[in-house]
Amino acid sequence: MTHRAENMGELFVVVNPVAGAGKTRRRWPALAAELEERGFRLQPYFTEGPGMATVKVREWLQRGVRHVVAVGGDGTVNEVANGFFCNGQPVAGEAVLSVIPCGTGHDFARSVGVGTVSDALNALAHGNVRSIDAALAAFYQGGQRVTRFFFNAADVGLGAAAAAAVNRSRKLIGGLWTYVAGTVRALWSFRCVATEVVVDGQPLSSGPTEMVLVANGGFHAGGMRMAPMADPSDGLLEVLVLRQVSRVNLLFSLLPRVLNGRHLGHPALAHTRGRRVVVCSAQPLLFEMDGEQPGTTDVTIEVVPSALQVTSTLARLRVQS
Repeated sequence: MTHRAENMGELFVVVNPVAGAGKTRRRWPALAAELEERGFRLQPYFTEGPGMATVKVREWLQRGVRHVVAVGGDGTVNEVANGFFCNGQPVAGEAVLSVIPCGTGHDFARSVGVGTVSDALNALAHGNVRSIDAALAAFYQGGQRVTRFFFNAADVGLGAAAAAAVNRSRKLIGGLWTYVAGTVRALWSFRCVATEVVVDGQPLSSGPTEMVLVANGGFHAGGMRMAPMADPSDGLLEVLVLRQVSRVNLLFSLLPRVLNGRHLGHPALAHTRGRRVVVCSAQPLLFEMDGEQPGTTDVTIEVVPSALQVTSTLARLRVQS
């Protein structure tokens, strides 16, 4: 579904001041001034810890707010967007999410056509409102089975280990190179585990596995083109499995190709698309979604078509090659 975004006047804004190693805190005064110059009245809320954005957004929507802006990185966006749902169901189906990217990684924003602050401001004023898919993941957290939505991408294995390394770092060298450095660090400690991947009831891969990526959007890990064919509004998830490869091959062959989306023909990769993905591993593996690590395998992921409305500058949401 597509329609024009309206200048809704009052903006309810979630700001994560620590996103991007504190970059959001430094940039917020100028962003607020720019939004006010464009005629918006701001109702900002500053997060102080994990999970607070989800609770606050859910409260706003239950009170009748119908437009929420997330200011931060992918983790901030994930928390805000999860607030649009309660017990797996939309709180308010007509509610709209806008994103102003200010974090280390802003892959979700790139995937919906707001890769820069300028894009985001234009989308708020003149963009389209488009429906995108969400993915509901079930995984283990502290020994308990829990569920949570993601909106751009999730992965198991090496990618999750790299994201954990990124989140432990100071994030001072920019999104893409921060993730590249995290991947290089993770390479020396990560060991493949026997993993089975089933998509829509059909086996895709079984055996020692470096990484399983489940993508709704085209960008991942600070702008890498891991799933350049992904369309966040087609009702399908892209599934890529990287089987065990040598560290030399991964570092000097695959990683450079991933930067520009030229890796899809590599013999160590299996690819398909589907609506339901099950990932089972011989021992628990870290699970990452939208830049955060909420738990471990085994993981079941199901697409929820047209689950969330977002503002975008794109005529089509699919990332162009």
